[in-house]
Amino acid sequence: MEEQPRRRTDEQPRRRSEEPLLKEDFEVPAVGWMWEPNTAAATKSSLKSANIKAKKSLGQNFCTDDQILADIVTAARVAPSDVVIEVGPGTGNLTRHLLATRARVLAVEKDDTLIERLREEFKQVPNLQLVHGDVMRLDLKALVAQMAAAAAAAAQLDSQASSNEPQQEQQQQQQQLQQPPPPEQQQQPADESSSSISSSRSSSSAAPAKQRRRGVKVVANLPYNITKEFLQAMLPQGGVVSELSIMIQEEVAHRLVDPTPGRPDYRAMSLITHYYSKPVYRFLIPKEKYFPVPGVDGALVTFKLLPPSKRVQVSGERGFISLINKAFSERRKMMRNTLQPLYTPQQVEAALQKAGVRPDARAQDLDVEQFAAVYNNLQAEQIAAVSAVQQ
Repeated sequence: MEEQPRRRTDEQPRRRSEEPLLKEDFEVPAVGWMWEPNTAAATKSSLKSANIKAKKSLGQNFCTDDQILADIVTAARVAPSDVVIEVGPGTGNLTRHLLATRARVLAVEKDDTLIERLREEFKQVPNLQLVHGDVMRLDLKALVAQMAAAAAAAAQLDSQASSNEPQQEQQQQQQQLQQPPPPEQQQQPADESSSSISSSRSSSSAAPAKQRRRGVKVVANLPYNITKEFLQAMLPQGGVVSELSIMIQEEVAHRLVDPTPGRPDYRAMSLITHYYSKPVYRFLIPKEKYFPVPGVDGALVTFKLLPPSKRVQVSGERGFISLINKAFSERRKMMRNTLQPLYTPQQVEAALQKAGVRPDARAQDLDVEQFAAVYNNLQAEQIAAVSAVQQ
């Protein structure tokens, strides 16, 4: 079979193309499973030839458009020697685009059959680590910590490379000064030559450019039915994970991204999302771009995770999240009623008033900052009550 040229992501803006790799350079396999053309469009035929059917029980829908996959990698800002966790690589369509950036990828696949396909296709790729398992049953903290250590190692390599550049440039300049200038430079006025040397020296002595913050990036084509559970596990990882880029149901995407209180679809998860991150809706992914075709359109959303120091400050994170969930358990009722028996109606009303919120407010009326103020006031009320009893 004549090999068809595969689409590369070179058409997309590339970043940090000159950075050192964690491992020696490599080529992404030119052909896929069973010698099918290595393109996302060949997914259906390659699965059929291998007599493999997508499993509804695992929510398997594979993106079959290489341009969309390239756009996902660009939106996720994956660059050379970045450290990426891919959840649900499936047939490896997105994996190929991630590897084409020269990133280091750890891919977690649950399907017993597909993991063997991936191992066969990518067995010669050193910058890919495959993990067989259910991402929701794995120790996510340990997994993230492992990749964070890899990210730190990559950052150290970058730093060493940057610190060596001025010294190498200075050595090159000294060698040039010791050699006689070429004839065309001998004819130049002396002030131009000295100015050029002076400018070059000043640039070599300048401080290295500020290193961008490194962190683990997570890219996932999630089964829609585990979106909430996955986000609940990953959003608090802002200390080590820099960004999530996930494909989710479009309706859910709009609900999570819009921070406006009072909307009919305003939920606890909307508020929690904005406490832990800054979500951005990237683009629509039509359902026809998947195989099998799901019942609804998808969308790509990137979540820039906030480290603890950048979040809205509360007196206790776990208690704050519990308060949000409790308040939204009956979101159409007034908070002074829904928060019983945790707090008395009088305590809730006092906390609301101190936060500048109406005493008859409902959970769906408050944004993140207002919820944080109410929670902090309630904690202060409880502390004051305990102190009064002890006295």
